[in-house]
Amino acid sequence: MEAIVSIITELLRAGIPLAAKQVQLIRGAPERVQSLQDELQFIEKSLNQYDGAFVKDNKVNEWLTQIYRLALEAKDTIDTFKTEKHTQNQRTRVARLLYAWPHGTKLRKIALKVDMIKKKIEEIDGYRKKYCDDSQVVAKRKRNSEWLEKQRREVEEENVVGFGVAVEQVTNKLLTKALKRDVVSIVGTTGSGKTTLAKRIYGSISNQFQHHAWVFVPSKYKMKDLLLVILSELMPIEEETSKLDDVKLGEKLRNFLQGKRYLIVMDGVEETQLWETLEKNKVFPNEKHGSRLLLTTRSKNVASLASSSGSRIHNIQPLDDEARWELLEKLVFKDEKCPQELVKLGKQIATKCAGLPLAIVSLSSLLARNKTYGNWLQIICKVTWYLNPQDSQPSFGILDLTYDTTIPEQLKKCLLYLGVFPSGFEIHARQIINLWVAEGLIEDTMRSKAEEIGRRYLEELNSLSLIEITRKRSDGGVRTFQIHEIWRMFCVFKSESIGFLQVHTEFGSHPFISGQWSWRLSIHYDLRYILSNRDYLPHLCSLLCFHNEASLDSNRLRLQCKHFSRLKVLDLGSICVSKVHGSRKSLSLLKYLKLNSPYLSSLPRTLFSLPNLLTLDIKNTCVILPCLPSGIWKMQNLRHLLLPPHTTLPKCPDHQKRLWHLQTLSTITPNENTAALIFGSKFPSLIKLTLNSQDMEQTKRCLECLYKLHCLQKLKIINLTKFPTARTSFPASLVKVSLVKTDLVADDVMRMLECLDHLQVLKLLKKSIRGPKLEMTPNSFPQLRFLFMEEILVKTWRMGDGAMGGLEELTITRCHELESLPKQLWQLHNIRQVKVNSPSQCLRRELEQPSVQRCEVQIHF
Repeated sequence: MEAIVSIITELLRAGIPLAAKQVQLIRGAPERVQSLQDELQFIEKSLNQYDGAFVKDNKVNEWLTQIYRLALEAKDTIDTFKTEKHTQNQRTRVARLLYAWPHGTKLRKIALKVDMIKKKIEEIDGYRKKYCDDSQVVAKRKRNSEWLEKQRREVEEENVVGFGVAVEQVTNKLLTKALKRDVVSIVGTTGSGKTTLAKRIYGSISNQFQHHAWVFVPSKYKMKDLLLVILSELMPIEEETSKLDDVKLGEKLRNFLQGKRYLIVMDGVEETQLWETLEKNKVFPNEKHGSRLLLTTRSKNVASLASSSGSRIHNIQPLDDEARWELLEKLVFKDEKCPQELVKLGKQIATKCAGLPLAIVSLSSLLARNKTYGNWLQIICKVTWYLNPQDSQPSFGILDLTYDTTIPEQLKKCLLYLGVFPSGFEIHARQIINLWVAEGLIEDTMRSKAEEIGRRYLEELNSLSLIEITRKRSDGGVRTFQIHEIWRMFCVFKSESIGFLQVHTEFGSHPFISGQWSWRLSIHYDLRYILSNRDYLPHLCSLLCFHNEASLDSNRLRLQCKHFSRLKVLDLGSICVSKVHGSRKSLSLLKYLKLNSPYLSSLPRTLFSLPNLLTLDIKNTCVILPCLPSGIWKMQNLRHLLLPPHTTLPKCPDHQKRLWHLQTLSTITPNENTAALIFGSKFPSLIKLTLNSQDMEQTKRCLECLYKLHCLQKLKIINLTKFPTARTSFPASLVKVSLVKTDLVADDVMRMLECLDHLQVLKLLKKSIRGPKLEMTPNSFPQLRFLFMEEILVKTWRMGDGAMGGLEELTITRCHELESLPKQLWQLHNIRQVKVNSPSQCLRRELEQPSVQRCEVQIHF
């Protein structure tokens, strides 16, 4: 069912509105298209009752399959129309006249196809009314939901091993001598053992409190029910009490706990609103009697809100290899020992469970059924398959419940899309956000650009413990991350079961979804297998490839884009492609293109004039572009342009032309034309600009025009350059400046940058500045939070009073000429970390002084 909702939603968003506007040449076609749109919207709403996990009704599934295929057929029709219209629009006036008859014929066929689709919709809906019992489906969904809620609790209450250290750490946080009421939070992803850990602690320390209570918070809770559960563990509940509303119950609970030392455990708090309501109503008295609250949650936002500091939050770590095997052996063999011939296989299976107790518990029952070497060998080859057996109660049910009930609707498809990446893949935040935008999963709003929304979504996924940040940007944002393995498996299975995307690995693809019905395909093994399927390619809308050393793709291949007539997303990763062939017609719908192959040295010029392209990323190829083709000015939807080094921009043939939506331009070699384009406001929305200098004077002219870029936030300059003399050359909007190998005089840099009121990040890297001293005037750099200095050729650093008042982090790497740090640095109120790597002997001696070490600063040599 979710497949239908997904397809219809994308169809309505991406296809129908455009078709309704452009089909004017066909008499009556706009009315036909609008009618189809209304019909599909009605179907989408009527399908809500089938939404959710585990609808096991063959008649319903057959109906859903037919609707699924019909929706794909409708989308294919709309895409055919868009391609035909684009082809006609690209022709000259004479060519349009010559092709008028065949063009009109194709448009009429499309109109007839719309009528046929509408007729099929009526027929299929008639089958549903005749053969499907809606009441039984809804009842079954309710029973499944109740079963899942029970399973969610039971799985985390398994006798999980490996928590000895965690028990001690959390217990110490709870049993401090502080008298003020304190809140400790246990944070971890679904199935990580939060409940198990909390139960062990509760059982060992609850008798040290005058009163204690445990409450489990279901995914759909009522405040009154929660308060009644707590009260029932603290006192006998009379009939009058059960009739009170939640406000009166809160007052009763507060009055009972007043003046007492208590311990309350709230297991499964996933919404900040719940905690905010409890605190607002002062349900748990905040007195100095040594009372404690212990929360378990997936949400880091909940933990940060409830606990007074980061030291009161315990993040659950994955089980190590020894604990994984100990748990698996215990669950499979109970009190017995594993036979020696199965130990090696068992440990390998345990390792594949990524340290999550949920995955180990899910596999244990399957392993226990048949404790033979051959059976276990089959399981280890396809662990991901067996983590989702096709029975009435799939072991992914707990994750399914989490997905259906606690993940915000707008995040669901963004989470599922992470399934395109291989296991253990380090995902770049910028890449996934641009993919989400190209796929239409996030869109611009009146208040925010889609990219800003995407960054917030990543923070939300991290807050819900669904992803793990592996590297942060210099400003503290997400640079790269990984999705937890158990959630990656879930995303793959869920996506394939609803037709959202399909993953092809060396073990093959999942058979229950026919390849021709999948719009999106991620290949982790052999690209040639897919390219050989000519019947499949025309229906493909998204193709993402990830290089595998063992795959046949290790030999270079040539990619013929003419077979991808519906393609919107093409990410070839590091697949060894030596040549790309593609016409403007075959790629007219393309929105995202990433080519990473170092063997790729040329591209068809048509790639630089695609009207719908949002992201073009060819920065890691060997393509030589002394000057981009002038067709780039036709790409009016372009948002992100990432180019290989030594590329220059073409002149704009029309002084009225602008790349209105361009946000990223990296990397460009400045020349006289670049300065003219910037001065002419050709990039009014540019946020990030990277310049690779080849001519110091030309770069200086370009920098002198930067004040015209009113939205510019990030500026990076590589290689020798000169700074302009006017301090107003740089736009006040700059938030981050990076200088690499620029060999600038330190005084010039400080004079230019110190007046930027919004500058938060400054990177001075690899001999970017030189001079006898680096001097910051009083009250300069007022908003600077992060300062990085690497291999700068400066001996003395001085700071005036009030300079860098907001600095939080300072990193100094291989600055061998720098002899000391300014004393004002240690007086900054916000600074929390100083990293010094490979300092000079003079600086080392200074940092080893007791007066420095007494500061709350981390120093690394």
